Amino acid sequence: MESVKQVELTINDRKMKVAAGTTVFQAADKAGIFIPHFCYHPDLTIAGCCRMCLVEIKGMPKLAISCNTPVSEGMVVQTESPKVKDAVKAVLELQLINHPLDCPICDKAGECRLQDNYARYDLQASRMQYEKGHKPKVMDLGPLVLDAERCVLCARCVRFTAEVTKTNELAIYNRGDRSTVGTYNNQPFTNHYTGNLADMCPVGGLTAKDFRFQMRVWFLQKVQSVCTLCARGCNTLVSVNQSRMQLYRIEPRRNPSVNKSWMCDTGRWDYHYVYDNSRIKTPVRHEDGRLVEKPWLEWLTETKEGVNRDPKGVLIAISTQATNEEIVDCVQGLRALGVENFCWIVDEAVVGETQPYDGVLRHRDLTANASGFLKLALGLQIERYHYADVKKLFEQGRLKQVLILGLEGKVGAWVSSFMAAIPRDVEVTVHATNVSPYFESARWWIPNVSSFEKSGTVVNALGRVQKLQAVIPPQHTARNIHEIVLGLAQGHDRISLPKAHAENLFEAHVSARLLGRPVNWRELDPLGENLASEGVA
Repeated sequence: MESVKQVELTINDRKMKVAAGTTVFQAADKAGIFIPHFCYHPDLTIAGCCRMCLVEIKGMPKLAISCNTPVSEGMVVQTESPKVKDAVKAVLELQLINHPLDCPICDKAGECRLQDNYARYDLQASRMQYEKGHKPKVMDLGPLVLDAERCVLCARCVRFTAEVTKTNELAIYNRGDRSTVGTYNNQPFTNHYTGNLADMCPVGGLTAKDFRFQMRVWFLQKVQSVCTLCARGCNTLVSVNQSRMQLYRIEPRRNPSVNKSWMCDTGRWDYHYVYDNSRIKTPVRHEDGRLVEKPWLEWLTETKEGVNRDPKGVLIAISTQATNEEIVDCVQGLRALGVENFCWIVDEAVVGETQPYDGVLRHRDLTANASGFLKLALGLQIERYHYADVKKLFEQGRLKQVLILGLEGKVGAWVSSFMAAIPRDVEVTVHATNVSPYFESARWWIPNVSSFEKSGTVVNALGRVQKLQAVIPPQHTARNIHEIVLGLAQGHDRISLPKAHAENLFEAHVSARLLGRPVNWRELDPLGENLASEGVA
């Protein structure tokens, strides 16, 4: 493999080497040197229209934009010289001539680049003595709201719809100080990635209705996690208010190998199922056509008796929304009770698809860990987990009890087809976050935690192991699969304190939960190096 040619240059008296073809902006960013900018974005083409990233290059008569200037051997660059600061200050003054003073009511306040750059480079009173120019405000574009007065015409949003989604909804209309960003005839957006426009907007020109006027950003803590609503596993930043312990916003976290800087609107805005009225709050049993709330102890006792009576007649159906740790614990723990039959809950027709069906990010597999289940099935020696195998067991009349574990959010039609295949004389328990019409035939509904209420790892469609991080406590009386397996193993509802050197697998899980950390599934045989070699994102 040919080595990439290196170029040596100096930025702010610091010598460095970068690959040939790198721009001055990228070289400075790699060295941790800040250059102000509006229009530059690492995952979009270069526009060079904001004129904020000006730098002084020795030997050049004028300042140059760093975002579109390639490095050269021996180049000497200054990003903080008086000449550069005066130019940036002048550009900011031009931007602020007609910019409205909306900061007290703008959702971008606290993470606005115009605010930040003004505080760093400008800090002067306005010399504008006339009424500011006015443009359309509060324009409804579907999931977003456009405020043309706040827009700095960086064209990030225009490039995104042209280059990423290829839907071309946005354009810049008119000229000069009358220029505005908008859609044709103010029509709403039609793509599935509109939330990214609010993320990349450096000011409050485009804001998302879902987060609009909900919470000030300085009251939010951002936690790194991954999206679990499809097999892509987009890296995310989950914003939660610690005093209320409530979710407020999901944003993409840049990972060039997985999702770049983007995520779809489904993963961004479908988190509301966590607080939906359909959330299962406590175990519920069907009795004479009625739904009766029951304590966890009653379900554990009844299910434990069934397992003890006929463990080979029990089928454990594990949703591929479960984490690797939950799958390992479930299989190993219930095998210790004599259970032999395990299968997965997933749309088998789409498992294994590594490329998004829309050419951007969206996968047809709406679960996060089908790839992880396949790898674990190999290590745990689960052989008959496909629907065809399970159907044969039903036809033979060998199964008397089915536990469907780990369902989350809005379940798909693949759950309906599985439920329809279960004979009427088989007792079914569904462990899920939310009620669904598909569960009508189940005897028990028991509450599951959401992906925001548990930690662990999942494997995306690309085979990449990624970390899932809990950001809020379990809602209502929800329990994860670890706690369910522990309860069935103990046969009661009490959780004992962990021992100093717990050898029991279940006690190790209790210890991990009390310490507020996920179980290290690599230590749980039989995986060995099978998944560890993939690398953790």
